[in-house]
Amino acid sequence: MVKRILAIIGIVFIVAWVIATFVLALLQFPGKSVIFTFMMIGCIFFPIMLWLLLWMISFVTGKKNIASMNAPNEVDPLELAAAQNNNIENTSDTEKQNTTDM
Repeated sequence: MVKRILAIIGIVFIVAWVIATFVLALLQFPGKSVIFTFMMIGCIFFPIMLWLLLWMISFVTGKKNIASMNAPNEVDPLELAAAQNNNIENTSDTEKQNTTDM
């Protein structure tokens, strides 16, 4: 529940920042270029920082999330190779049993 609330707060913050940047682009006042530059950098910086935060949390906890390098439902290649090796070993054992039964 806390993660969902934090996610909603993050989305609202990013949307509000983009809207504020758009409104600022339409206004005319002295020193606008400095503030507008700051706002545009923030439009790029904040989503990247949020993604990095999510990625670091998943890296530290070992739990997969949307920022993980592997998709949450994707099979790890090492796990897949281990499963295939186990399958091959089990198949060869079964074949040995079948040949000895004959």
